[in-house]
Amino acid sequence: MTVRAAWLQSTGQTREDTRLTLAALLTPSGQSEAETPLRSRPGIVPGGFALTGTAPMQATVGTGRAVVQGNDTAQGAYLVAVTAPETLTLTDGDPQYDRVDLVELAVLDDTYDRSGATEAVVRLVRGEPSATPTAPAGGPGSALPLYTVRVPKGTSAGTGGIAWNSGAVTVRHWPVVALGGIMPASGYKGAYAGQYRDTSGLLQRWDGTTWVSYPKAIGGIAPASTPTGAYAGQYRDTPGGLQRWDGTAWQYAEGAATVLLSASQWQTTQQQSLAGNTWTVLNLPTVDVDDAGRWNGTGYSVTRPGWWRISAHATFANDAQTGMRGARILVGGTGQARMTWLTPAGNGAVSVGGSGVLRLAAGDVLQLAGFHNHTAPVKTLGGSGYACSLTAEWLRS
Repeated sequence: MTVRAAWLQSTGQTREDTRLTLAALLTPSGQSEAETPLRSRPGIVPGGFALTGTAPMQATVGTGRAVVQGNDTAQGAYLVAVTAPETLTLTDGDPQYDRVDLVELAVLDDTYDRSGATEAVVRLVRGEPSATPTAPAGGPGSALPLYTVRVPKGTSAGTGGIAWNSGAVTVRHWPVVALGGIMPASGYKGAYAGQYRDTSGLLQRWDGTTWVSYPKAIGGIAPASTPTGAYAGQYRDTPGGLQRWDGTAWQYAEGAATVLLSASQWQTTQQQSLAGNTWTVLNLPTVDVDDAGRWNGTGYSVTRPGWWRISAHATFANDAQTGMRGARILVGGTGQARMTWLTPAGNGAVSVGGSGVLRLAAGDVLQLAGFHNHTAPVKTLGGSGYACSLTAEWLRS
């Protein structure tokens, strides 16, 4: 019979029938298209088979449940339970070389493997001493590796035995869940579209070709550590504000909290003397707002790419009544022609400036420069209700 059913016939159901049909409740193997339909993913039910060192050369493998897929696909999958700890004793180390021993869970079924036994066992397979030791091949039957243990040369109970808690043991097993369960593991491909796994703190879905990450359940918004969006329109939360994945890169979300900067020469003691006929970067020590903390006293390092609204004024004291007074926005040390303002001096303080919109890249440095062409130095004017000031506001990507 090639079509089998569990608990259908009144007599004649075989152990093979039972294994193959109950495997419908297990996750398919999924390691290749050829083996997916009938082979089940082997592994342990999460939380079992803990290895604990109990003596210098002795350890126990704790209780647990597991699925062991038969080597022959027609065998089906064996459901195994260890109901009491199993004790394993390792032989002393080789005098010259290290070796690696293998701990595995095995199913011996003489009908298929001609092992002469029909049982499930936790067993220790001794490795060969070598200058570059490797884990040995498993023993007879269908086996699931659990651990490898490195046995250094000369190791024995008299020398202190295996360093059970200091790197001697390597975990070799992997978890398995029932069909439709979320697998707490990575490093394998999915068996069917719609399968889920939990890896590195992210929920992922197999779409038939690759694993696609879902955002963490923070209102559907992914954390800042998500390097690549899974779909256009996904959002993530970063220290600089909310970002949206556009299919290629993260862009700051329009309408999110804007980044603001406002700095000035607010006090009389902060005024600055400017030489004539040159653009001089102004010091603006008083910081009213700096959302991103990127102002260094003379320049602002832009945190977000996109369009920025810039407002600036340079205010000059009444040191002279001749010549011109000017203000200019610099980006990366280069003056912006469309954000350069000039006005003639007069009998009193002179304030010159304006506002405009610039497209800036992240990392651009924004500065305010002042200018005059009088024959002697002219001071800026702080205090008394006047100030040199620079304001920047991010608008959109």
